[in-house]
Amino acid sequence: MLPFYMHQPYRLNMGGHFLANEPWSHMARKMSEYELLIGVSENVYLEVEGEPFEIKPGDVMILKPGQFHQGYKPSLPGVSFYWFHFMQPEADGREPDGMLSLYAECANPNRIHILARQLLHAANGGYSLPNAGDYFLSCLLIELVEQGRNPNSDPKLADLLEWIRLHALEQDLTVERIAAYSGYNKQYLTRIFKRNFGSGLLKYVHSIKLESAKRLLAGSKLYVKEVAMKVGFADEKQFAKWFKLQSGVTPTAYREAFTRTHFNNV
Repeated sequence: MLPFYMHQPYRLNMGGHFLANEPWSHMARKMSEYELLIGVSENVYLEVEGEPFEIKPGDVMILKPGQFHQGYKPSLPGVSFYWFHFMQPEADGREPDGMLSLYAECANPNRIHILARQLLHAANGGYSLPNAGDYFLSCLLIELVEQGRNPNSDPKLADLLEWIRLHALEQDLTVERIAAYSGYNKQYLTRIFKRNFGSGLLKYVHSIKLESAKRLLAGSKLYVKEVAMKVGFADEKQFAKWFKLQSGVTPTAYREAFTRTHFNNV
């Protein structure tokens, strides 16, 4: 675990979105700064100080300064991940505000991907304010700290969350269908979901759809109509109206707001 502090923003040195269209393996090296890796597609096979790890889509890994790391087998074509090099603020003897897992599976990877895209936009000149990237990085790390906390240990509810995540982008997903899967009646399920997770069931489904739509708008060249289909809307106009209601901007305006990023393949 890595102590996390909030008295100062973390300092972002650089970041990017790695893409490889052929088999690829990570170079052997040590670094003098922290590196955050966020899996997007395919697996990254990374050996850290002799210990092998698989960074799968949705996984997060933090490498500490001075750790020797290298690829131990090639990743498949299409491998993709976000990467950020950063420095931690001085602790000054204070207690940490939270803890960051050095290697973890994200409970809600879509939220992490959206924040990573916003961070890349800021890091590559998307904002005129100085050091904006430092604050976006700190927001991303806060999200990782929060997702690393697991106050609810009910395995049935955890299974239900995973099932909803897998089916949230389908057009026919309704509260009734979720209730039928869970074995609870609709009214009882709605109450326990609100009590355990702080939001309504339908609102949770919409949040998954919205985050997936944002990720596709910011990270792909799909037409808005195609994005709508992928998140469960057969009608583009209905999707645009829903997206603006949920986010406050149109799909096109959102896409134009987060276009700056740095891509690399080496």
